[in-house]
Amino acid sequence: MSTMSELSTSDRSTPTSAVADLSAYRAVHVALRRGTHALAEAARGLDPTDRRRAEAYARFWKGFAGEVLAHHTIEDDICFPALVERIDAMAALIEQTDADHHRLDELMAAAEAAVAEIAAGRTAAELTTVLDELDALMHRHLDFEDAEILPLIEQHVSHDEWAALEEQAQKHMGLGLQAAFAIPFIASMLDLDDLREVFASAPGAFRVLYRLTRKRYNRLAVRALGSAARVAVPLGR
Repeated sequence: MSTMSELSTSDRSTPTSAVADLSAYRAVHVALRRGTHALAEAARGLDPTDRRRAEAYARFWKGFAGEVLAHHTIEDDICFPALVERIDAMAALIEQTDADHHRLDELMAAAEAAVAEIAAGRTAAELTTVLDELDALMHRHLDFEDAEILPLIEQHVSHDEWAALEEQAQKHMGLGLQAAFAIPFIASMLDLDDLREVFASAPGAFRVLYRLTRKRYNRLAVRALGSAARVAVPLGR
C-alpha cells in the first residue's frame, strides 16, 4: 500500500471510481458536533450537589475531550501534513484550521476547569457560557472542513492512499481506554444508516470493542447527559 509521501506532489485528480472513502471522517465530525451540543445542553441543568450525575458528567467530558484531542492530533500530525504535500491549496486552508484548533484548545481548557469544579461539588457558572461558545465554534470549524477540505481529498486522494492514512490514524488511536469510549460515543451520535456504513468497513477489532463497551457507554451517557443523551444501538438492528 502506497503512502502519501511516495506519491507525486502535483494536484492531479483522482478517478471517481477510486475516490477516498471519507465515511469514517464524516462520522467523527457528526459525533463531535452532536457531542459538543449535548454537553452544552446537559450543562444547563447540571446540579453539583447531585454527586452521581456530576461525577458521570465529568467522566463523559474526559472521554469527549480525549476524542477531540485524538482527532485534532491525527489531523495535525498525520493527515494534514500529507495533504499539504499533495494539494497546493491545502496550506492556506490549514492556516484557518490551525487558528480554529488553537481557539478550540483554549475553550476546551476553560471547560475542563469548570467541569473539575462541578465534579468537586462546587458551582461553575461559566460552564454553560464556555460550552455554548465551544459548541458554536465546533460547528463552524467542522462545517469549514466539510465544505473546503473534504472535497479536495475526494478530488485528489485515491481510495488506497486515504486507507493508508486511516491505518496510521488507527495505530495512533489504538484499542485502549480512549477507544473504549470513542467507538461507542461516535456510534451513538450517528443515524442508523450512517452507523451501518461506517461499521461495514471498520476493522473487526473495532466491532468487537463496540459490542463489549456499548452498554456501559450507554449507562454513562444517560447518567451524564440526561435527556440530551443519545445511545448506541446493537449492530444487528
